[in-house]
Amino acid sequence: MANVDIMFGCMSKYSIIDVLEGNKSIDEIILKSIEGIEIIPGGSGLSKIYTIDEDKKIELLSQFDKLNNYDILIIDTGAGASENVLNFIEIADEVIVITNSEPTALTDAYSLIKIIYLNNLNSNINVVINRAKNIKEAEETFNKISYTVKTFIGKNIKFLGFIVEELRIGQAIKKQVPYILEYPNTEFSLCINRIVAKLLGTEDNNKNKYTSFKDYFTKLFKVVGR
Repeated sequence: MANVDIMFGCMSKYSIIDVLEGNKSIDEIILKSIEGIEIIPGGSGLSKIYTIDEDKKIELLSQFDKLNNYDILIIDTGAGASENVLNFIEIADEVIVITNSEPTALTDAYSLIKIIYLNNLNSNINVVINRAKNIKEAEETFNKISYTVKTFIGKNIKFLGFIVEELRIGQAIKKQVPYILEYPNTEFSLCINRIVAKLLGTEDNNKNKYTSFKDYFTKLFKVVGR
């Protein structure tokens, strides 16, 4: 279930499902939160994108054509390798796989990366090591999965950064305030800032391959319709 709006403290009565059903336009459901971040509440709507008829697809694309004033679109997919997740991965400029040092998490991350590469879905795979004790543990964890990917798939993945374990995450969630705003000077926030800076500073020939978010979702529907 999508709940990023709740974590920003700006709960909404509407979501993308209201756009799909023709009750709201996309600009009517967008939530304006702090720091210039705007949210399109997903609810259960993203799963329904894959079952709508052609007329509704055309209408939805016309709605996304209104989103031309945004620099970055982040899709927070569910865990695992469902068809929905893989469809978004295929059309993304950047894929960010978040894992941690636990063997089960590393196994799941490797399985997803393997599916992506073997099906030629995307070659721009970044890994973030979450809940790390320190940079040494993070690098050791990344090296394990990187070695496995290189050995058995013959591909390379990129180390995007790490996020330290932080017990106060729960406190920020309860306050419905983004952690990085509630505790801006902690090591956790520094980790986030480093990751963001690295992403924004990465040059990639595939960047801006979509002239608008409408183009992005047009490609998504082509992927789904295969």
